[in-house]
Amino acid sequence: MKKIHGLFIIMQLLVVFVVVQGPLSNIVSAEEAAETKECDCYKDHAKHKDFHKYMRVHKDFYFELLTEKFAPESAEQWKMIRTERDLLMKKLSEAKKRGELLHGEVKSEEWKEQHHFLQKQLTKAVKERDEEKISTILPQIFTHYEELNKVFQQRVNSLSSAEPQVD
Repeated sequence: MKKIHGLFIIMQLLVVFVVVQGPLSNIVSAEEAAETKECDCYKDHAKHKDFHKYMRVHKDFYFELLTEKFAPESAEQWKMIRTERDLLMKKLSEAKKRGELLHGEVKSEEWKEQHHFLQKQLTKAVKERDEEKISTILPQIFTHYEELNKVFQQRVNSLSSAEPQVD
């Protein structure tokens, strides 16, 4: 009887060990699977690029609506900035496809910081529904985008000057 009782206890310990060991081995294998997962960076990059392309349309329209309501005197300025930006970006994109444009930062850190600052101010003004602040920030944002267009234009001009002249 003592032998049967001893075997019974050993069997219980064995079952407990197997039950506890099973979930632990799944955790370890799950960690290994996460570490060996391959990155599809091109696919993620393409999604990211598409997201920005589609969001630009929404952002442009949002600025257009804000301008019409809060800064109608800047409406034409915004349309010109947007048209020029789209044309310059198209030229830069074509140059990149032809291999004439190397990768590099177009926007300086200073420009990015100013952009972030202006966007935070606009967001705050919109949250507070402060029409006066919105109407003063929008022209600042448009001037800021004009500066970016100048940088894009310089980049396009540098491509033009780098092209060999055929006589």
